[in-house]
Amino acid sequence: MKQAIEFSHNIQNFLHVGSRRKSHTSYMIVVTDGSALVRLGKQEFLVTKGTGFWLPFDCLHALTVLPGTQYDKVEFSARLTSPVCKDAGFFSVNALMNALLTELRHEAKKNSPLSLDGPAGNLMRVIGDQVAKLKVKTNSLCPSLRNDYCTHLSLLLKGDRVTDKAALAAISNIIGFSTNEFEACIIMREALKLSRSGRKLEQIADTLNTSKETIVALARPILGQEIS
Repeated sequence: MKQAIEFSHNIQNFLHVGSRRKSHTSYMIVVTDGSALVRLGKQEFLVTKGTGFWLPFDCLHALTVLPGTQYDKVEFSARLTSPVCKDAGFFSVNALMNALLTELRHEAKKNSPLSLDGPAGNLMRVIGDQVAKLKVKTNSLCPSLRNDYCTHLSLLLKGDRVTDKAALAAISNIIGFSTNEFEACIIMREALKLSRSGRKLEQIADTLNTSKETIVALARPILGQEIS
């Protein structure tokens, strides 16, 4: 990082599959459209539109961003001396935080990257004050989803089949596209991971119990690249 606090607004046209790693900074994401997935240990959380997720420095995690998702990210350097939240989890995006992020997006359109010197810097410092008071939770896979539907969400994330129509409709509603498309993204996420580990297309198809043709057909529209 070049600054103690940095802001970016990110537009993800294709599926982003982040590797499992420790965070070099403390950072927050707030999804403005679409959905993202954050893995902490064996648990994976769905971050939907209007929801925030905080990840402290040195937190082992993996971030997956679904196609078409837009999100704000504010990073805080490990060298920052002011206090920040030490735990990972969902946080409520209050009216002040929402207003600050909206204004930073406007500033970023005019002048990017944003500097701590000037109006944008003042906004980022106010966000810095806010994150010191964050109260985070990980007691639900997705705060936007009814608790009894979170079990079905967990099954989908594992690649298992879900037949409960009410649960599927609720999940589809919060992620912004059909559960069939969501399942395709999960399949292609696993395919990309296997490809990165050196597996060939035939091996990937066998491992995922699908056909080579399906993987080839889904790769370009979902990943924006081919898997060989």
